[in-house]
Amino acid sequence: MSDTPTEPTPDGEEKKDKPNLPPIPKEVREASLDQERSFKEETPAEAPPEPPALEYTIIGGDGEEYGPASKKDIARWIQTGKANRSTLVRAHPQASWKPLCQLPELTNLLPNEQNEGGKPGKLTAIGIMTLIGGILAVLIGIGEAIGVISSLCFACFLIPGATVSFFGGIFMIVQGALLLGQNPAQHIHRTRISASLQIACILAGDVVNLTLGILNHVFLSDRAVAAYRKKMTGN
Repeated sequence: MSDTPTEPTPDGEEKKDKPNLPPIPKEVREASLDQERSFKEETPAEAPPEPPALEYTIIGGDGEEYGPASKKDIARWIQTGKANRSTLVRAHPQASWKPLCQLPELTNLLPNEQNEGGKPGKLTAIGIMTLIGGILAVLIGIGEAIGVISSLCFACFLIPGATVSFFGGIFMIVQGALLLGQNPAQHIHRTRISASLQIACILAGDVVNLTLGILNHVFLSDRAVAAYRKKMTGN
């Protein structure tokens, strides 16, 4: 029979006393705490939620808005020629429209030739020859107009040449500046008109523009220029 003393409980039951346990050694307690801290440090924290993917809207070649579209959709449109570096894009309804090439997260989707600009050297040459020819034509047109006035209309046969040279020169200056701008592909289709006007400047005795106009027509037929225009405009 056990000699362990008992105490009465509220229910009238007897409760045995708990045996006295020895204290936990300090070394064991510290090792347990170190193990618990190590476990907490090794437990990976929950990753923060990823921000929602951007959905883009573009303005197509027909002037209509298309979207919202994912980055994957934009890549597919670039590959199929429905979008290019000059296509206007915005990332959300409150954002301003920007050319696709100005959005860093989309620039790497462009082919290398579009990503680097890809403008053929002959197209730059066309822009320079058109701009120089326009300035020369305006000066010749003004000079011949002054000659007509000073000769009291005795040189009226110069009027057609002066008119073509002056007004054609203004058109050439504008066209040349556009071809040397950021989006020359959008303006290539008018370059044949400016080149023809350069040839027409022979009416004012302008041999330089005649030569430049012929060169521009030849350069416009170059495959690289035609391929660049098709790739950048989809036409």
